[in-house]
Amino acid sequence: MAPGPVYLSLLGNDPAPAYLGLKTVARRAGGVAKAIFYALRAWGEGYEAKRQALFALLEEKGIPHEVRPLSEAPAPEEGTGEVWANLTGGSKLFAVRLLGRLRRPGARVFLLEAHRPLEAPRALFLWPEEGAFPLEAEALTLEEYARLYLEPLGEAWAETPPPPAFPFPKGARTARLPRREGGLFVVYRGRPYWFRPFLGSEAKDMARKALARFAEEARELGGQLCLPVVPYHAANLRNYRPNEREKVLARWRAWAEEYGVFLVDPGPPLEREVASLFREKPLPKAPPPSQGPVLLALVSEQAAPLYGAYLYARPKEAYLLTTPEMADRLRWAEAFFRDKGVRVHAGLLPGPWALWEVRDLFSPVVEEALRRGHPVHANLNGGTHAMALGLYLALREGARAHYLEGDRLLFLEGGEARVPWEEGRPEDLLALRGYRLQQRCPSLSPDPEVLAAAKGILRRWAEVQASWKTSPVVDQFLRLFARRLGCAFPPKERESLKGLALEYFVYFHLHQHLVSRGGTARMGGHLVPLGDGALAPQSTEVDGVFFHRGTLWFVECKPDAASLKGRAPLMRNLVASVGGSRARGLMVARSWEGGSAPSSPNLVYMALEVGEGVQGVYRFPQDLEEALGLAGL
Repeated sequence: MAPGPVYLSLLGNDPAPAYLGLKTVARRAGGVAKAIFYALRAWGEGYEAKRQALFALLEEKGIPHEVRPLSEAPAPEEGTGEVWANLTGGSKLFAVRLLGRLRRPGARVFLLEAHRPLEAPRALFLWPEEGAFPLEAEALTLEEYARLYLEPLGEAWAETPPPPAFPFPKGARTARLPRREGGLFVVYRGRPYWFRPFLGSEAKDMARKALARFAEEARELGGQLCLPVVPYHAANLRNYRPNEREKVLARWRAWAEEYGVFLVDPGPPLEREVASLFREKPLPKAPPPSQGPVLLALVSEQAAPLYGAYLYARPKEAYLLTTPEMADRLRWAEAFFRDKGVRVHAGLLPGPWALWEVRDLFSPVVEEALRRGHPVHANLNGGTHAMALGLYLALREGARAHYLEGDRLLFLEGGEARVPWEEGRPEDLLALRGYRLQQRCPSLSPDPEVLAAAKGILRRWAEVQASWKTSPVVDQFLRLFARRLGCAFPPKERESLKGLALEYFVYFHLHQHLVSRGGTARMGGHLVPLGDGALAPQSTEVDGVFFHRGTLWFVECKPDAASLKGRAPLMRNLVASVGGSRARGLMVARSWEGGSAPSSPNLVYMALEVGEGVQGVYRFPQDLEEALGLAGL
């Protein structure tokens, strides 16, 4: 075996942190005898190809390696001898558990942090001594990113000189990818960037969908820390009246922030843009808790873990921290907790690297709460690995840390607990995501007579649709809808109500299915952003919203498969944008004849009538239990 320590590393879908950690250990310890990776199953073929590229690099260097299930970290044989452990990658829960197990003689434990734009990655050592060290010499090169990310995806690349008016500092290396026309893959001081000058043109406005696609492309090409950078088109902005430009630019910036795109001015160098973003200020000391239970949490993009923590702990006092880019989400969380009667203390950290800042802010709160006999709960889902580890280091014996996995809470010390999701409401999760549901008929409820009238329309669909304006079946349905549910429509709206019978049928059966299983359904309306920001005037229509075992679902109803497929791209974006990565869309057609359902990571397809040989479409409502179970996939 080669000289040097054993290198342990958590391995997620990104290979770069694991390889950078290995380079760090090899340089500082004089070599690596063996590498052991604790990994979850790769999400798909692309991620698996990148993982295999990492293993090929190790084989070229003559470093033996093993891949073990994450649940085994660390195995008993790693309990003695010199070990260097990299906590970057994979689940925060296992990172925290691994730190707890390896705080012993002979072990060195560190985390890699690379969130600061234009700066080299840093190693944050947590054991046996604390310290932060820049990794200029160890930082990954353009060639190494190409080996780990571009080539496994089949991307050809060629290094090219930076173009004129290139905003990156001197020393940045750039590559063109023939399959990605108009973009530049940039590596500067060990961090990758995906750069595209303008996502619009002088005549064409910047589009929200283009920003979403560009952000997704960046993550595919360079991993989670590949920062998409886009200068907006100044000439396009000048097409607007002077009094409109500020609002238009604010709208572009809000869209960019939503998808994690760094939208920059087209003139100044990037250093100036970055300097304006990160002006670190001293954080005020958090006041001591006056009542319990106490909840500590880090606010991030996902709302379900925070909501699950609230339902489980039912805190009287909550301490929330987040980073500047999540300031809106912090504001929504504050409003949510205050609306529930919880006393809230909230603060903004200097950035996602703030491990010790989190520890130092939360430590006195934990100590004082325990001294006063208040139960202390800490949710580890939010924030970055650095922030979650800072929260863990602030805890003391008697405080309870948990992590939401699926629909259950896993405790740090082992064991799990059920979240009382049946006490939840879709409106709460929407509020935590910055939206409210504006319903045309807020007093709707399941009514068998209205359901029977809706069925009459669905059974005679073609006949009723052809005579919609004069059909007595439609007259009866709308009269019952008004009399029984208190929701009447003027005659001029009749033509626009052709989908109402299907929407009510779906709502009725969803409610019947969920009411005994701890779920809640609402019929459709408009999803309206909270507040008075750049996105506030926008709203999005859905045919229903429901909440089931920690997952927020949005409903779309159409008469046939073709109509539903046509709506799918918009629903995919709506579900991800409004609900987040844990949310799902339920797509229901009256009938589905011929052709299978399109593949989608966040949409589930159902139909009242399903033709023979159709794949991927569940029967509504008969297969609801199976269809809703797909939320965990």
